[in-house]
Amino acid sequence: MGTILEITGVTKCFGEQKVLDELDFSLNEPKVIALVAPNGTGKTTLLNSIANIDQIDSGAIQIFEQPNTEYSLFYRMSYLQDASILYDHLTGWDHLEFVRKEQKKSKEELQRLVVELEIADFLKKKVKHYSLGMKQHLLLAISLINQPELVLMDEPLNGLEPDRIIKVQNSIRALADKGVTVIISSHNLEEIEKVADQVLFLYKGKLIGKEESMIDAIEYTIVLKDIEKVLSFLSRIDVLCTKLSEYKLVGTFSKQQFTVFQSFCKEQDIELFDCQMTNNQLKSIYFNLYGQKQRGSL
Repeated sequence: MGTILEITGVTKCFGEQKVLDELDFSLNEPKVIALVAPNGTGKTTLLNSIANIDQIDSGAIQIFEQPNTEYSLFYRMSYLQDASILYDHLTGWDHLEFVRKEQKKSKEELQRLVVELEIADFLKKKVKHYSLGMKQHLLLAISLINQPELVLMDEPLNGLEPDRIIKVQNSIRALADKGVTVIISSHNLEEIEKVADQVLFLYKGKLIGKEESMIDAIEYTIVLKDIEKVLSFLSRIDVLCTKLSEYKLVGTFSKQQFTVFQSFCKEQDIELFDCQMTNNQLKSIYFNLYGQKQRGSL
């Protein structure tokens, strides 16, 4: 597939406010990425810049090894924006049919998508009569009509009831299982972490991985083979850990300890099935970066 997304030295300002600051990022394999930050800190601006809706001030963005200004890319990618792009006087079907024709997809393909997302009940209504949740599901359908390889999603879980959140999460994971890359902006840590393979924080115009954060020690839940060998090794490098089952442990690592642990597993050919930061640790990073005043947004 080659490089999916390459962001090099991207800067974007609004007046004197620098929202993106010489931002660099590269993505070479399909995954679900959560882009996390409080509202108003640049998540939408970054997605708009990737989609060439907002013009960047400097730097370069390439998608599938082409400049993001190439129109033909939107036959391979899509962008789930907010509900402001919808037309109140049109029905859901009106929106879907317009995009279907533009993307040169069949009516049968669209019908299968509608059934899969379980949205047929309200598509004949005009959008002005939609709840926020209905609008979110229509936006999701619009973004999936072209069967994209890359999907950008701006706060796709906003306004959804718990059962609908689960359905959207399942749709995202189904895309991932097909090898589709999904980049989701959100400030909802608890829900977004359930579907994300990687969490990135947008902080002062830069993207920061959770391992690069300023937290001294991070707790991980790890599923792997050869757990006894790993437990023995972790005790030698002073990692506090607990065996939860035959294949699962939880441990608290400094950055250096985690790097050493990863190197050990690679050298010993120990397969890691899963390695996730515990939810409370992710929140600790969030509050450490953005301050306790943001607690209400989670």
